[in-house]
Amino acid sequence: MIPRHLFVPSRRSFLAVIMIAGLIAIIGLVILSPFALTELAHSRHNWLQLSYIGQTYGAVSALLSSLALAGVVVSLLFHARDSQNAREQTTRTLQLELIRMQLEDPALMTAMGAPWGLDIPPENAPIREHLYVQMWVSFWAGNYTIGELPESAVRGLAEHELFRSRAGRNYWATVGQLQIANSKGRRNHFFRLLDDEYEKAISSRAPVAGPVKMSDASARPQALSVIRTTPVQQLCMVASATIIGTLAGRFWRRRKAQS
Repeated sequence: MIPRHLFVPSRRSFLAVIMIAGLIAIIGLVILSPFALTELAHSRHNWLQLSYIGQTYGAVSALLSSLALAGVVVSLLFHARDSQNAREQTTRTLQLELIRMQLEDPALMTAMGAPWGLDIPPENAPIREHLYVQMWVSFWAGNYTIGELPESAVRGLAEHELFRSRAGRNYWATVGQLQIANSKGRRNHFFRLLDDEYEKAISSRAPVAGPVKMSDASARPQALSVIRTTPVQQLCMVASATIIGTLAGRFWRRRKAQS
């Protein structure tokens, strides 16, 4: 589970706030500029200088048009990046769904040729652990790629979660270099961060966390749980018992009278 404090606001939101603030400031200057010109005319009565100021104001208008065009270009770039992230997220979601199906039905692992030529024992438990770790790593990589997961959070997750388990270390020892070789951009940087933390964990000989012990409450069979009934169900049970008891009594007295 990922702590909430490891997530940071998106850089896109920060840039959007800056752009909106700058746009508001520019609009404010444009609105106030006529009043400034009026004050200047009343104070100096130099119309030639005011003419020069008016020409400068025309240059400011051209600058505003350029800024508006730049804003459109930036908006298109962000839209293209969002579309790419959406396509990648759709692909990752489909991949995770297929992995989930393999986790639920071990027979599907054989259908895809498990263990896929990797250095994984051809047994159910190691393959399931590998697939489960793969799902978490893909989830972290996607969040890091879109800027929702900072570098410090990636290092913290790798140190305290991923490489604290033997399954996580086995996973990276098996596919770590493949992930680095087959990725690029921010995703490649993410895998290099994991590889750096993996080398630190191995060189420092950090202990591996032991398995979680099952408590008595969680190991208790469901059949031994207490059956809870509603008041209406209890009333129906009492009424049924009363009717059955009355009929049984009449039947017993009739048999006794006939004998």
